[in-house]
Amino acid sequence: MDLLPVTADYDQISERMRQVAASTYMEMIEGLRPHVAEALSDPAGIHDTEPGRLQAYTAMVKLQASLVKELGLLYRVQDRPHVDDAQDMISLVDHERELALAQEREDKAVAVAAELAELRVRLELGQREVVDLAVARDRVARGLKALGR
Repeated sequence: MDLLPVTADYDQISERMRQVAASTYMEMIEGLRPHVAEALSDPAGIHDTEPGRLQAYTAMVKLQASLVKELGLLYRVQDRPHVDDAQDMISLVDHERELALAQEREDKAVAVAAELAELRVRLELGQREVVDLAVARDRVARGLKALGR
């Protein structure tokens, strides 16, 4: 058997084949799901089932389990995640310090927003008071004109 050279497209081909295999496994698993559910639905009635059917049910359950396992192996779900030592790792103390700084920044931002909201409310109340005074002055002036007639 000759070894084939690894091409530049190897990663793309590998990913595509992984997707094809995964979709095929998923189709098989979904096809077996109703039969497995039927086999597992009535464990008390298992004594009335003939041995050939029991073997078939057992084989289906084993097949579905192995397909799920193969699907997991395909995506390497059992493998431990590769942690590169060169990755930036921070200590717990540094992480807590960063969290405390972030909390302080958030508290300051909330305080500033609260002050701005309070100033807006005061400004709106002041404007409303000026408008109310102007309306009252107009009413008084109209009342005086009416009395003057």
